[in-house]
Amino acid sequence: AQFGDIDNDGRADLFIAKGNVDQMPSNAIHDPNNLLMQQADGSFVEKADVAGVATMARSRGAALADFDGDGLLDLVVVNRRAPMELYRNITPATGHWLGIALTQPGGNRDAIGAVVTVTAGNLVQDQQISIGGGHAGGQAIPLHFGLGGATAASITVRWPDGTTSPAIPARLDSVMSIAKPAG
Repeated sequence: AQFGDIDNDGRADLFIAKGNVDQMPSNAIHDPNNLLMQQADGSFVEKADVAGVATMARSRGAALADFDGDGLLDLVVVNRRAPMELYRNITPATGHWLGIALTQPGGNRDAIGAVVTVTAGNLVQDQQISIGGGHAGGQAIPLHFGLGGATAASITVRWPDGTTSPAIPARLDSVMSIAKPAG
């Protein structure tokens, strides 16, 4: 399972890769993957059929990442005894977005453990740089933030050593590389 803002509305959606190892006598084998879109009230609505990602393959893992660089999270699903599936996100009329990649000197170049906070008006989102995350999946870099209708945002970073960078203005609808300040 992986959270990510599929439609860039500022709310985390959830994709769940499912599938049984062996055929089961019950209906469990007929349980497709889920794409749960978060609504304004915090509830989730199933949209896998509408999005065309409700595969019946025995999925083992998945990752959300912007594979084509258009600011929309795409989906890759790894299956057992079936080919991998790559779905391009073509959601119309999405909100603004921001991608953030961190670098720092030393052995932890990608700043694993850092927490990035993006603030856009009343919308505050935190994401941590991590590795791993599940069977046949992991976290993509750059981090992806959906910003909805926001027209401005700021970014702060709490680095793995505990220091915090001053807030910097975000360039919406782009990927920003942020290097840890010297000292």
